[in-house]
Parts: sequence; C-alpha cells; structure tokens
Amino acid sequence: MASLRDRLQEILIRDKHISSKDLERALEEQRKSGGELSKILVKLELIDEVALAQVLSEGLGLPPINIDRLKVDLEIIKIIPKETAIKYQIMPVSLMGDHLTLAMADPLNIFVIDNVKVLTGYTINPIIGLPKDIIRTIEKYYPETEKKEEDVKDPTDTFNEIIRDIQDTGELELIKDAQDEGNKAAVEELTDEAPIIKLTDTIIQQGVIAKASDIFIEPLEKTMRIRYRIDGIVREIDRMTKVLHFPIVSRIKVISNLDISEHRLPQDGRFKTIIAGEHSVDFRVSVLPTAFGEKVVLRILDQDAAFLNVDRLGFEEQALERLKECSIEPHGMILACGPTGSGKTTTLYSILKYVDSPEKNIVTVEDPVEFQMKGVSQVNIKPAMGLTFPVSLRSILRQDPDIIMIGEIRDKETLDIAVKAALTGHLVLSSLHTTTAAGSIIRMMNMGIEPFLICSSVLAIVAQRLLRRTCIFCKETYEATPTIIDKFNLKKAFPKGATTFELSRGKGCKRCFQTGYKGRVGITEIFIFSPKIRELILARAGEVKLKEAARIEGMQTMREDGIAKVVEGLTTLEEVSRITAPDEAMAE
Repeated sequence: MASLRDRLQEILIRDKHISSKDLERALEEQRKSGGELSKILVKLELIDEVALAQVLSEGLGLPPINIDRLKVDLEIIKIIPKETAIKYQIMPVSLMGDHLTLAMADPLNIFVIDNVKVLTGYTINPIIGLPKDIIRTIEKYYPETEKKEEDVKDPTDTFNEIIRDIQDTGELELIKDAQDEGNKAAVEELTDEAPIIKLTDTIIQQGVIAKASDIFIEPLEKTMRIRYRIDGIVREIDRMTKVLHFPIVSRIKVISNLDISEHRLPQDGRFKTIIAGEHSVDFRVSVLPTAFGEKVVLRILDQDAAFLNVDRLGFEEQALERLKECSIEPHGMILACGPTGSGKTTTLYSILKYVDSPEKNIVTVEDPVEFQMKGVSQVNIKPAMGLTFPVSLRSILRQDPDIIMIGEIRDKETLDIAVKAALTGHLVLSSLHTTTAAGSIIRMMNMGIEPFLICSSVLAIVAQRLLRRTCIFCKETYEATPTIIDKFNLKKAFPKGATTFELSRGKGCKRCFQTGYKGRVGITEIFIFSPKIRELILARAGEVKLKEAARIEGMQTMREDGIAKVVEGLTTLEEVSRITAPDEAMAE
C-alpha cells in the first residue's frame, strides 16, 4: 500500500489541495493518534469531502458516484444490517451474481471490505461515495422501525412477559391443579389454549432469531430449563416453573404429529413453521423420557441459513478446485468426515447442488432428509419398517441413478454397496464419523473393505470442523507475541517478509452474548487420491504416513487452514487450538 499512499499524496500536492507542510502535519497527527489519513485530512479541515473523493477516485481508479440519484433494490438493502452500514459508512448499491457493489466513504479501508465479505459471503466491488450522501441514503432506505442493538429484547424478558400473562389469567393455577390431580386430559386441553401456544412458539422463534442449531427443553427436579446451542456452544437461556413443562412438551408433540399419550418411550418427529411471516424453517424433534420427565430437543434445519453453494463454504482456493474436479467425475466416491455438527451434510448438499443438472438422475437416502432439493429424489429411511440404508440402496441402484448421496455410512453392508456402486459407474457422496481424512481410509479397512477397492473407488475425502467466527461488531486487533508466533508458526501463514503480525479477537458485546464470537466458519483438509497415496494404501500404510504423504503433495491440514483463517481475521488462535490438534513435524 506504500506506493498507493505515495500516489495519493502526489495527487493532493499536484492539484494544490494541500501544501507539503499541511501533509506533514496530517502525517504527524496520524503517527500520534492512528486512523486513516483521509479522515485526518477532513478532520483538520485541510480538504473537503468532495475534493477528497475526486483524489481517491483518480488514485484508486474507482468511479465516484452520487448515490442520492440511485434507486436501490430493497432486497439488496437487506444484505447488510443498518448498524453495520452506519458503523462503516457503507451502502449496498447493486448485486450481480456473487459481486456486491458497495458505496464506501473510505475504499482504502481493507479491514471494512474484508469484514463485509465475511458477513455477506459476496465479493466486494467498492465505489466512492461522499460520507454525508451515504448517511442520508441509509436513513432513506432502511426502515425507521428497525431496532437498535440496545433496544433488542433479551429472550428471558420475552418469556417472562408471557408467563406473567398466563399467571394473570389464572391459567397457570389451572394447569398446576390438573397436574396435581393427575388429570392429563385436562392438561392436554389447556395445552391448546392461546397462552401456552404463544409461549411455545416464542421459545422456538427466539431460537431461530438467535441462530441456534438446537433448542433444549429439559425437565429438572423443580424447574424446567431452556437452552440453545449457538455456534456449537450450549447456553442456558432461562429457567421456568416446572408446571409449564408438561403443556409445552404436549404442544410440541401435537405440532410434530407425535403420540401425546405416550410418555415412557422415545419419539421422533418433525414439523415446519413460518418465522416473521415469511421465513420457512424445518424442525426435527426428539423426545426422550428421563427421570424428571420428557426432555425435548429441537434441531433447527433453517434452509435459508444453509448456503448450499460450494464456493461459499470457506474452502481454500486450491483445495476447492481439486474437489470440484473430483465432483465432475462420472463415477467414484467422495466422502465427508467429521463429528456430528461439523457441517458434513451442508458440504455434501453443496457438492450435489454443484453437479445437479436436468440430465442427471440424482437420488439421496438419508436418516432423516434434512434439506429438500428440487428435482432430486430423496428417500427417508425407516428402520422400524425394514427400510434401512442397504435395502434402500439396492432399490435405488435398480433405478439407474447417475449420482447417489448416502446420508451416513454406519456399517460394513452400507459401505460395501457404496463402494460397488462407485465402481460400477455411479458418483457416490457420503459421510463417515472419523476425525481426519487419512483416518477414514483406516476406518474403511477396519470395516472389511480391501485396499485395492478403496484405491479404485474413492476420489477424495473431505475432513472438516466448524470454528466460531470473530464477532465483527466488537472486533479488535492486537500484536502477536514472539512466543505465539513461534508456537503456531505464524511466519509461514503471513505474507513473506512481514514484519508485523496483527491478529484479531472479539471484545464481547450484546450481539455475541459477550463471547467475542458470532457465526461460524469452516476449516477443511481435502485428501486427494494420487498415485503415491494409492501405493501407500495398497501397502496398508498407517494414518500418519498417509497424512504426511498428502501434505508433501500439497494438502493443507485443518490446523493450517485454521491458522490461515486467523490471519484473515475470521477467527482466533484460541478457537483453532480448541478444535484442532497440532500437526506432526514433517520429515526433512
């Protein structure tokens, strides 16, 4: 950026906007207080905003724009929250494919461009706008009713308001009396009353708003506990009187089409609801009898939140290209591995969407079907009725599919059918519960698959994890210490010749529940089957040797990918250390 800075300074002096003395004064102020030189020049009243915009336009080769005259699509406005637009003095203008055009008061601020790219998932094309024009346009387009952060209610406050209403109507006492008398029919009748419906709906809606992946409704000895899993971490949201537990569970059973009279056996179901009048969300329901009553877990399958786009999963560019090459092969197997909740299903669906076309016959077999895809035949297995993975797969293979997705390979029989399908002209996508990509090969051998079959059928294995993303609303930078630099080998991750090693972390704010993290980002290692790797598999080499050979051939491990995300400012070293194990030193 040094040459660009020199270019802007040259234009400022050449066009006599400021003198050399004024420039030195501004640079001295920048050295003392920090910040962007452009803002300092305006603050010291050495140049006005219009003239500065002209200088930036010439120096950066970016067009200036009068955004007052533009008519911006309201759907594009929704891409960036109002608070973010005000904080960074930016305004979304247009969207073409994956490219978002952004009017910026300071297009030199790479930090802002990177944050908005992370927030939206789009490539940012900056243009120059005057700060006053941007602020005026923000006020013009964003709804007046949009709540500020400090006005957003805590879920607990919302729950307490509804419970007070239930108490005021005397309904809480009616439920309690009916329970004390053991009159379940009366309790079930009260379940259909408006206050209980409202409380249950609010618990569900607040979970979606908080971007939780799971909602836990748990009976304790004397209370009922509500917890949400947000960004992979379970957080207690509220505790309520246990009197409300039975009617809430009954209400969930009703909307999930479960047996409301069964309290001794586990039950599974699902339902769909509309959030905020237009947002359709699927829920998977699990009811488990415990010592203190039935525990309910709702898995939120928010299809609007699932970016089923392989380009937006956060894969490293070279690894992504290798994966795309494998996915367009006419036959073979691609496996995703990792623990529950690591994003395997999203990755498989994203690959499926990438290869989907009207000319291909695509069938999936899952337990259960998590995302509906148009034009794809999806089978929901039902073990109780004898419809298992192997039975489904045998029938699917008679329907001449081009691509088969198996939700999960759990046993030797399913793996055996999947391998044979990959060998007989089908592209097979599936998942395995293993911790590393190389470990999946050992797991398949232990399940009884011969090495030569693995070499002939498997194209690639993707191992992945989800890390909590640094909250962009309270993000701050700090200088890494020499100890940290050495421990995580940061010199390798930063650009060659870097002399400063700035990292970021979240201070904690209301938006991120004071954690410093909001949202998640994926890290991966993509294991490609090269001739050398196949030789090692045939020789039954161990996991360590397979991983080392893959790294020599260019595979980036999950730890290395995580540190790259840290350098990009997407997450923290603490989060990478929590989720990934250190890599073994490679042989010289």
